Amino acid sequence: MDVSGERRGKNIHLRSADWHLAAPRRRIHVSTSNCQPNMFSFHIEKLLPFIFFLLVILIGHGRAEISGPPITDNNYRLDLRQGPIIGSAKQVGLGGAYIGLAEGINALNSNPAGVAFRPARSTSKFDWDWTLGATNLTSDDFDNNGNSPPDYKTHRILTMGLMGQWGPWGVGFLNNGEILELENDSGSPSEYALNVTSFALGRQFFDQSLTLGVGLRTTMIKVRTKRFDTTLGEISGVGWQIGGVWNPQKGPFRLGFSYASSITSRQSISTTSTTPVTVNGLIVPTEATLPAEVGVGASYRWPSAPFWKGHPWLLTGDLVFYGPSENAVGVESVLAQKKQPIGTHTTMSVRLGTELETIPGRLRVRLGSYYEPSFFEDIQGRTHLTGGIEARLFHTSIWGDYDWGLTFTVDYAGNYLNQFVSIGFWYF
Repeated sequence: MDVSGERRGKNIHLRSADWHLAAPRRRIHVSTSNCQPNMFSFHIEKLLPFIFFLLVILIGHGRAEISGPPITDNNYRLDLRQGPIIGSAKQVGLGGAYIGLAEGINALNSNPAGVAFRPARSTSKFDWDWTLGATNLTSDDFDNNGNSPPDYKTHRILTMGLMGQWGPWGVGFLNNGEILELENDSGSPSEYALNVTSFALGRQFFDQSLTLGVGLRTTMIKVRTKRFDTTLGEISGVGWQIGGVWNPQKGPFRLGFSYASSITSRQSISTTSTTPVTVNGLIVPTEATLPAEVGVGASYRWPSAPFWKGHPWLLTGDLVFYGPSENAVGVESVLAQKKQPIGTHTTMSVRLGTELETIPGRLRVRLGSYYEPSFFEDIQGRTHLTGGIEARLFHTSIWGDYDWGLTFTVDYAGNYLNQFVSIGFWYF
């Protein structure tokens, strides 16, 4: 939702979705510099349950054939990246163009400076924001690799975050969790969970014209029993991120930038042996990695649209670059034991969005588009069309004065459909 003056938040995104997606790829705003291997390495025994989980998927579900030469040794990487925009209703509705907007807790998905950024309408010394969301997914071709996805029993995205601002300072965290559930042939349910958590600290300078933010981004991959009583194994890594927003004189124009470093986890496999290390017949990779991501964005908000007087209008756009991965494959390639290269080149995404308040104080309409590059060789990227409607519903005076709003958002592309409903607070 939009950001308020007195309080910046309490955006509660209670999402119910019917997504036609596909085999999820692991997300992380990415980078080119690696973490220190001695600090964030993991051992082969921690990777075994993860590989076993992937094997269960392979055995239990039919899959399309992946082209490429067979994997013959451990000298390759597992690339855990994600193409479609996953975020708040406003972020998705605007085509993911949020680097140059950077409002509220959900800005941490794109720009850590958002934790301290205050729009002109924010006048209170203390502001805060929080978000809570859940989305159920079905699959079609989520990762856009040209292959049919595994038939997971459930696929959920969970989001929660909290931030506070005091004067020029801001601090917050945002967690995006992806959970896959399946039953193996014995009927015993298991879960694969990926959590990406961003922690950010920001400050405003030069009479609030410049906002800077720095932070850490952690990843945690866990394989566990369905009831969470046993963790079968985990893989973790950490990286850093920076961002900024230039908003001269708190006017209608904003310019933003962001950078997230790569996150690489290494296992202690000796690749000098002539016999590759295998787990349940799978030749396992030596590394799991998330490449680098850097982006710039700009936005402009008219208090009154030039083509429709009295109706506020927003335009926003981002340009995002994704770093390459050397000698890397996706999750499905590990399952098929064939090298379908991923991320061999630097790729780029263009994101555009607009918002018009068609009924001032009552109804907002959003429209956006973004290009999702393909990270796989010989696979074309796809263009997404996004949109949304946000309606102001009613006013409450419980624990403060709030206006409630209801939002419907959609994201459509070839072999991809994301629809969800969100309820939260409406801000002027």
